[in-house]
Amino acid sequence: MTRPDRCHVVAAIHGGKPRRAVLAIALGLTMLCVDPMTFAAQAVIVQQPQAFGHTLADVLEQRVLLGERGQRATLAAPPSAGRISLWLERRPPSTETDSDGRTWLVLRYQIVNAPPQLASVTIPAVRLQLTSGAVLDVPDWPVTVAPLTLADPPNHGQLTPLQADRLIDAQPLRPLRRSLAIWLSATLGMLIAWGLWWFWRDRREFAGLPFARVWRALRGRDATTIDSDAATWSLLHDALNTTAGRVVRARSLPELLRDAPYLQPLSPQLEAFFRCSNARFFQGTPSSEPFSLRAFAQALYRAERRSQR
Repeated sequence: MTRPDRCHVVAAIHGGKPRRAVLAIALGLTMLCVDPMTFAAQAVIVQQPQAFGHTLADVLEQRVLLGERGQRATLAAPPSAGRISLWLERRPPSTETDSDGRTWLVLRYQIVNAPPQLASVTIPAVRLQLTSGAVLDVPDWPVTVAPLTLADPPNHGQLTPLQADRLIDAQPLRPLRRSLAIWLSATLGMLIAWGLWWFWRDRREFAGLPFARVWRALRGRDATTIDSDAATWSLLHDALNTTAGRVVRARSLPELLRDAPYLQPLSPQLEAFFRCSNARFFQGTPSSEPFSLRAFAQALYRAERRSQR
C-alpha cells in the first residue's frame, strides 16, 4: 500500500469504527505517512577537512557539532589521543564555541607518514557517547596524501635526479684580519697598562711604606755586613716607630701588635729583635742569639705588603 492510500484508509475508518479504536489505528497509520528524511535531519553535523592536497606533517581538522535534537549536549568522554593508523595520529581534542553560541568538538589528525605515490587515507569513523545516553556517529572521511618527492623525477634541463654541489663563495678575509688586529691591539694595550700599574704600585710601596724602604735598602747587601752594621738596626727601629706612630720599646710591643695586627704572626721575631738590640746598644756586647736582620726585614716587608692589598 502506498503512502497516499494509507492516509485515505485513515479517513475511511474514522467514520465507521468506535472512536478509541479509530484514533489508535489512525495514529499508527499516520506514523507510516511521516517522511523518512525527518529522521535523517537529526544526524550528526560534521565539518570535514579538505579531501585533497595533503602531505606529510599536515594537520586535518574535523569539527563535530555537539547537539541532540537541536539541544546542546555534553560528551561523556572525549576520544583518546595517539596513533590511530599507519598514516594518522589524533591530537588531544578540544571544544570551541562559535558566534551563534554552538559548541563544536574539534578533532585534529596529523599525517605522520609519506607514501611513495599519491595514496588515499581514511579518517576513521568515531562514535561519541553523550552524557544523556545518546550517541553521535561521525562517519569516516577519505583524503588523499601526496608523496614528498616524485617516484621518477624528470631528466631534462636542470631537473636531474642528482644535483651538482652548490659552490659557496669564500668569505673575505680583510674584515677578519681587521677584527683580529683590533683585538690583539686591545689585549696588548691592556697587558701594558697592567704592567705599568704593577710597576707603579711597587714604586709607591717602596717610596711610602716604612718596611718597604728598609727592604729596598737591604736587599742588595750581604747578610753578614747587614747584621754587624749598627745603622741597619737603626733603620729597622725607625720603621717600627713610623708604623706605630711613636717610639717602640720591648715593653710596648703589645700596643704595636694591636695597632698593626698584620705583624702579629711575627711576634716571636719582634721579641728576638728587641733582645738582640738591647744587648748591642745597652749592654755593649752583641747578643749570642742568632738573628738575621735581612730575613727579619724581608718578613716585615711581606707582611706590610699583604696588608695593603
